[in-house]
Amino acid sequence: MQSIHLRVLVVVMGLASLVACAETPTSTPVKTRAAKGGDVDTSLGSVESERRRLTGAWELTSLQIFSPTGEPRAAQATGRLEYDEYGNLTMLGTVTGGPEVDNSVLNIKGRVVIDPTSHTLRFQSITARSVDEKRVDPQIDASLVRYYEFNGNDVLKTTVKAANGSTTATATWKRIP
Repeated sequence: MQSIHLRVLVVVMGLASLVACAETPTSTPVKTRAAKGGDVDTSLGSVESERRRLTGAWELTSLQIFSPTGEPRAAQATGRLEYDEYGNLTMLGTVTGGPEVDNSVLNIKGRVVIDPTSHTLRFQSITARSVDEKRVDPQIDASLVRYYEFNGNDVLKTTVKAANGSTTATATWKRIP
């Protein structure tokens, strides 16, 4: 039971990788012109193109946690993530449970690295106000890769996979206008 609770928290953290820290940027945004090489590549599938697609606010519409045997379990959860043009993320989430899922709260901030070729997100320097808001289950630790895909411009799906390649959680997000 506790393992599933922690997986939910990490999934929510995974989703947070797509979020932004609105208060103050920790670095400057990618410039529209490279220092010596001309324009930054903004073509479809480029890092900048994917960053622009992720930028904004997203609302969690569904969350599934997978058992160690691969069975999906719907979790009742709410969440919001924001990703900004500086690569910062912020995520606020609450899991109110469901069958075999414990209640939890998540409030994290950090940075994310995007790989548009493999459609992956990797966490960098994640922080939280307390340890309780950043619990990490070893099976879906923040160091694990998150896979992302877009359905149009307004729906985002993130999938967390364990080191052995098995899916541990999926979340679906809808862009907030």
